[in-house]
Amino acid sequence: MSEVTLDDRGAQRWLVASAAIAVFMGRLDIYVVNISLPTIAKHFDIGTTAASWVTISYLLFSCGAMLLMGHIADAGSPRRLFICGYAVFTAASLLCGFSQGFGMLIFLRCVQGLGASILVTMTFTVVSRFLPRRRVGGATGILATFGALGIAVGSPLGAFLAARFSWRWVFFVNVPIGVLAILLAHRAIPGDTRAKGRLGKLDYVGAVLSLFAIACFILALNFGQNERWSSPSTLVLFALFAILGSLFLARQLTTEDPLVAPSLLKDKPFLLANAVSVFGLIVMGGNAFLMPFFLERVKGLPTERAGLLLLVYSLTFIVLSPLSGRLADRVAPWRLCAIGMGLGTVVCLLFALAMGDPGLSSVVLFLAALALAYAVFMASNAKEVLESASAEHKGIASAVFGTLYTLGLLLGVGIFETLCSGAHASAGPPLADTAAHWQPGFSNAYLFGAGACLISCVLACSIPFLDRNRRSSTTKRAGRL
Repeated sequence: MSEVTLDDRGAQRWLVASAAIAVFMGRLDIYVVNISLPTIAKHFDIGTTAASWVTISYLLFSCGAMLLMGHIADAGSPRRLFICGYAVFTAASLLCGFSQGFGMLIFLRCVQGLGASILVTMTFTVVSRFLPRRRVGGATGILATFGALGIAVGSPLGAFLAARFSWRWVFFVNVPIGVLAILLAHRAIPGDTRAKGRLGKLDYVGAVLSLFAIACFILALNFGQNERWSSPSTLVLFALFAILGSLFLARQLTTEDPLVAPSLLKDKPFLLANAVSVFGLIVMGGNAFLMPFFLERVKGLPTERAGLLLLVYSLTFIVLSPLSGRLADRVAPWRLCAIGMGLGTVVCLLFALAMGDPGLSSVVLFLAALALAYAVFMASNAKEVLESASAEHKGIASAVFGTLYTLGLLLGVGIFETLCSGAHASAGPPLADTAAHWQPGFSNAYLFGAGACLISCVLACSIPFLDRNRRSSTTKRAGRL
């Protein structure tokens, strides 16, 4: 196996630019489509539940197929796979815009999600595989910036396109970006650097188990929010997720050609770094979902003003992420993860206690401080996860990270929505639709968020002890030999 490390700074910038476009497209697509769902529902004369499948179908395949793509990424040509991901995503976007029926749109969203799974996997794979170790943190900081930019641009752009032109243009907008991205990937991504024939026999059974396990988890979260968490359908889906997930893990540890290398599943620093990610992302996902409701229902802001206020978070994150990414190349990533989540714990706790304060100053301070916490956390966490995997497993490590990243965000949405709506229901009818009625639920959600950040902080602080024990064990085994 031959491996390329890009030492030329110009080549490094081209590679990061190509990966950044992939992140931007992925985040942009989710938000530009979500804001257009009412328009799509009206066009096809369907209800909100059916319209939600435009998003769910995309998430099922973008997240569910990621482990399979990670396995392929460790054996295939990075350039070809990246271009293939862009081509599938772009072509599916174009065809989504031409959809004549709702069923056709859902099928094409599944295909688009498949392209997205390739892009997410290859984004982190090429950064960790081809950049010098001292540049990975800065690169992941730039990727986080472009992801935040896609989120910030997505909703207003989607609303503009759907209102002024047609809902079809929320898909057509991906086409020129995708064509440019394909040309850039051909220029920037190194070609086939690995020996032929490493792919071996694909674990199709494992791929199906992982897809259906993740699908059950996503659908369980969706059913829990739209119906109730104790409903039979929700409980059955969670049970199926547990069973299928267990079967998948058992197969990976016993089959000859697993999707996920058993060494990764037994690598405690790698698993711990991913656990840090999952707990840390709960607040990010939950806040993105819940904060607009807080601003409108508790603070009484109209939708337009609430959207403008949320830019405080996005702009702060966009400005600080590249700086914190470069810092992650100079400071141990686990330290920055712990600092970021420690700050997240404090700001969530203070915000939960200060929600009743008049005015918007506490909200502005919270959004800016939370953006600072995640700007410090995101790049360092990505670097910690990717560096804990060996070179031959960068692809599948990126896929595991990408899968858990998405599930962590979705878990945050589900938990925050449950805590908020549960408190709202228990408050009774007399205060219905007043700020005092809604506030306890929001406070409960952010108190839970503080706890999740604290767990993430504690886990991050335990990483060096785990590394120390691993090095000690390795030294003892070498001494016995």
